[in-house]
Amino acid sequence: MSTIEAEPGRFSKKQIMSSALFSTQEKDVLDIVLQDGNGYTLDEAKEGIKLFLTKEVI
Repeated sequence: MSTIEAEPGRFSKKQIMSSALFSTQEKDVLDIVLQDGNGYTLDEAKEGIKLFLTKEVI
């Protein structure tokens, strides 16, 4: 078992991407902002979406 899955409340990018909690559009954003090999809480994933969508376009 990897250390990511062993930590309670933390999920791998693959687990979050397969979750029904996020829409297809949100999963597209998560695919960009989440890194493989790291663990994330659901709040961190939602914050990543929020930051990406409110980022200033240059």
